[in-house]
Amino acid sequence: MPIYIVRWPDFSASLVQAEGEEHLLDILDQVGNADDCEWSIYNGPLFIDFRVPVQWSIEDPAAIQGNPRRVVIGDIGELAAGNIIENMQLSLAEGDDGYETGAAVLRLAFPKLHAAMEDDAGNELAGRDESVAEAGVRRALHAELDRVLNASLRRAQLEENTDAISRLAGAMDLPVQLARKFHEMAAGRESGESQAQNIVRTRPPLGPALFRISNHHTDICGQPPAVDGDEPAKYHGYFANRYGEQAVFIYDTATHQASVRMGDAGWDNVHRVVDGRVEGVILNEEEAAWIRACWLATAEAFRAPS
Repeated sequence: MPIYIVRWPDFSASLVQAEGEEHLLDILDQVGNADDCEWSIYNGPLFIDFRVPVQWSIEDPAAIQGNPRRVVIGDIGELAAGNIIENMQLSLAEGDDGYETGAAVLRLAFPKLHAAMEDDAGNELAGRDESVAEAGVRRALHAELDRVLNASLRRAQLEENTDAISRLAGAMDLPVQLARKFHEMAAGRESGESQAQNIVRTRPPLGPALFRISNHHTDICGQPPAVDGDEPAKYHGYFANRYGEQAVFIYDTATHQASVRMGDAGWDNVHRVVDGRVEGVILNEEEAAWIRACWLATAEAFRAPS
């Protein structure tokens, strides 16, 4: 599976493994609109260090007579709250391959800044003034941010378009390619949408319960929601990942407000869903895909036109 180097409009880049460009778009959509990105397959060196930010030491055996040497754990910072993955520190590894990894990323993702660095190396050999090198770096930084201006122009042009795909892309802050894909998926159900909307809102429950499931989380996760799938003017979605962690999506067709409650994030916490993204929670790929599916399911049939 290839690794892509992705340049965002600002001074940031990502290394992302994906099966292809369509899969890459799905992954990038978890964090931002990829319409403003450029990418290519990365075949360069890769040597990155991961560090768990913990203060530790080995106790001097002479300090406590008769006791063997032992490891002492000091301040663990944000890890105390359980946020281990979010607080891991990444950096280029020491040594030649670590440096070459940074150089390759700079060359591919920030070519104008890389060119300024090459010029600076030449300036040092020629004995030129440091102010000349700084001016070159500043020019390169301004040039790298040209894509921010281009992104703003593209978004402004998108807002002027009135076609369904442009409206969907604008409302959900999606790349146009993904918006077209979602629109085509929705179009396949278009003929039955108005009837489906009426069924969801007005049809009384018939027969025994269709779906029933219990809470799989411990008491420390809070009181789970009591969801009534027959509640009028509500759309409900359910999700459980490979570890059994559960989540419930609720869309109110009267207020056009969406929210999600997740067991691992605390059942008592209600997180708003805006433009297909959950506020205040970091989702993995499967969870983000489920949220997008729920958002898409409500997009055409229930949401008020903008």
